[in-house]
Amino acid sequence: MSTPVLKDHLTSFRQIWKGGFHAGDPLDRMGSAASWGLFGYVGVPYAIVLRCIRPYVDESTVALEIGPGRGAYTRALLGAASVWCLDALSAEHNAFWKYVGEQPHVQYFEVHDFECAMLPDDGIDYMFSYGTLCHIPFEGIEAYAAALWPKLRSGANCFWMVADYEKYRRFIEERPSVAPALVSQIGRPWLRRLISRVASQVEERQLDKYRAHIAAPEGPDGSWWYDAGTSRTVAMLKDIGYRVIEPDVGVDPRSPIVHFVRP
Repeated sequence: MSTPVLKDHLTSFRQIWKGGFHAGDPLDRMGSAASWGLFGYVGVPYAIVLRCIRPYVDESTVALEIGPGRGAYTRALLGAASVWCLDALSAEHNAFWKYVGEQPHVQYFEVHDFECAMLPDDGIDYMFSYGTLCHIPFEGIEAYAAALWPKLRSGANCFWMVADYEKYRRFIEERPSVAPALVSQIGRPWLRRLISRVASQVEERQLDKYRAHIAAPEGPDGSWWYDAGTSRTVAMLKDIGYRVIEPDVGVDPRSPIVHFVRP
C-alpha cells in the first residue's frame, strides 16, 4: 500500500533525467560507461572467475581442476569443500604449494595419462580448466571427457577453455582495446594524441605475437597450441552424453569457454 510519502518520492523523479537515465551503453564491449570512467573495466581472468566459478562453487562443492599450473584459478576454488588438481607437471615444478599455500583440502596429482583413475567415481560436482586443454591434442581432450564421465556427479557443471583459431583470428582483426576509451578521459588534446600513438604501438607488438601464435602453433617455449575448435568440441561432448549449456560463455575475447553439464 502506497503512503503519501512514497507517492511524493515517486513524483520527485519527474523533474530529473529528462530523456531517460543513461550511464553508457552496456552493449559496447570496450566503451567506458560515463558514470564509471576509468573505473569501468574488469580484467578477463577476474570476469572468468565471476562467470564460471563463483556461482557454482561453495563450501559443499567437490571441485576438480584440470591443469592448474601455478594455481592462479585454484585460489578461486579454495572455498570449496575439497579441490582435486590434475596436471602433467609436478607441484614442485609448478611451485604450486608456494603460490596456493598449504591447503589440507586440496589434492594435487601429477598425471601420466588421461584416465583420471585417482578420482572417486561419482565424486566430483564441479570441473574447471583454463589454459590447459589448448595445449593437448583433440584426442587427449576427448579421452579426458570420456574418462571423467563416471567421475562426475549428475548435474555437475563443467567449464573448459579450448583453442579455436577462428575466434582467435577474429580477436586479432577486431583489435578490442580499452585504450581509446581510456585516452578519451584525458582532457588535453596533444596528450591524447601522444598516448594514443604509444598505445597503438604497444597493441601492434602484442598483436604481432598473437599472429605468430596462429602461424606457428608450436610456441617458442615448446608448448603446442592445438585448434580444437568450438563446434568440434561441442559435438564431441554431446556424442559422449554431456549436455552443453553454452558453446562459449563469452567472457574470454580470444578463446571459447564451453559450459557443459553431466546429466
